[in-house]
Amino acid sequence: MTTLRDAPDAPASWPFAPIEELDLYLENAQEPSLVQLETHVRSHLDQAALAAALTGVLAADPAARRHVAATPRWSRRLRWEAAAPAAWPDGRPASGEPASVLTVTGWRSAGQLAALREQVSAWPMPLHSTAARVLLAVGPEHDVVILQTHHAAFDGISSLALFSAICADYREAAGAGIRPRTAPPSRPGSSPVSPPAPAERDQAPAARGGGRRPGLPPLPGVVTRIAAHAAQPDRPGNGFVLTSLPVPRPARQGGGPYPTVNDLLVAALILTVDQWNAAHGRRSGTIRITVPVNGRDPQRRWEGSGNLSRLIRVTAGPGARADAASLLAHVAAQTRAGKRQPSPGLDTLSRLLAAGWAPTAVKRHAARLARRLARPVCTDTSLVSNLGVLPEPPSFSGSGQEPLWFSGPSPMPRGLGVGAVTTAGRLHLCVHYRHALLDSEAAADFTAAYGLVLAGLAAPPQGRPP
Repeated sequence: MTTLRDAPDAPASWPFAPIEELDLYLENAQEPSLVQLETHVRSHLDQAALAAALTGVLAADPAARRHVAATPRWSRRLRWEAAAPAAWPDGRPASGEPASVLTVTGWRSAGQLAALREQVSAWPMPLHSTAARVLLAVGPEHDVVILQTHHAAFDGISSLALFSAICADYREAAGAGIRPRTAPPSRPGSSPVSPPAPAERDQAPAARGGGRRPGLPPLPGVVTRIAAHAAQPDRPGNGFVLTSLPVPRPARQGGGPYPTVNDLLVAALILTVDQWNAAHGRRSGTIRITVPVNGRDPQRRWEGSGNLSRLIRVTAGPGARADAASLLAHVAAQTRAGKRQPSPGLDTLSRLLAAGWAPTAVKRHAARLARRLARPVCTDTSLVSNLGVLPEPPSFSGSGQEPLWFSGPSPMPRGLGVGAVTTAGRLHLCVHYRHALLDSEAAADFTAAYGLVLAGLAAPPQGRPP
């Protein structure tokens, strides 16, 4: 995998791409638009080596240290510029001063780690200073590293490239004489700052309690929503359910294109939403899943900074969900057709909202108004973002065997998404959800149901051996 260190130098200042500008317009304080990668290392990392690696990576590529440039009040386009290339001054934390990119904290139990993960997901990223940050969570037996990037500046692939570069530079620093710790620090740092209270609420209120609603027929043209259960509308941030499974091996069932693992993930999510809603008193009409597609040239699919993904949609009405095998073929056909389309990644309205027809402040208000009006129809039910099989997974040890989880933004009313990545022969799934939609127990139940449906779809038809 080509890392950001191998990428050509970026200019000192460059304009936002339309998809980047629109992402920033639609973000609100309660739902930071973040891409998150998490890996569990086998032992303990050296903080000085990690800081040195961050400093080296940021110095190597201006795009990795981008921030929003100051522009005149009536400017019609947003621009990026390169920030100062430092994680810590001279690669080391100043006494009593917080790091701008690297934060160190501690955890002692799985519950504390989960709480920390949720806390940082609600921590807005100020794009005027940085578009990426790293959290080192020091545990009792091993450390956890979480990389967060702003979706306006990074997609999943460019986030992977950044993480790979950090890991490579860390191994180089460790090999130069900085030895990994064999025991955690005696006094781990405190948790990151608490997420600020949201300045606005740009989302529909979720149902309280069990989330059951009358089983009325869904309105025509309105996309199905996932039924809320034990929702906490006032709680910011996301919850995460992390699992690792054997990679499912899809089998062709009838005619049509051969289904991929990504097709299995999408079809299984459609069926799970249908079953979940039926069990919680909501009838499902059209279920539509967003599927990000890597927009890079196939010969350079792991290269390139920025947000270069485009979105396709997979739709399944009640009739298409009557038979699992037919649904899988239906999904496979749609994903093939979507990938063949030379789409710019945004629909006509979105491209218009991000064009230079008015000052950025005007376009921001227009984009948010359009989202409120079009939310029932234009916001998909859920999202499946599959990074695929990584040829060279980010690894602090160099073995490439560490687990890796990935997630992207899931603002309401979608409220739930699935991130997938395959490393070392294992499929790592992250079901990320808004607390305004589900509580932790409900999310665990949803994830378990999803795993069962996924295993059933991957089973050989009629019990035949694969």
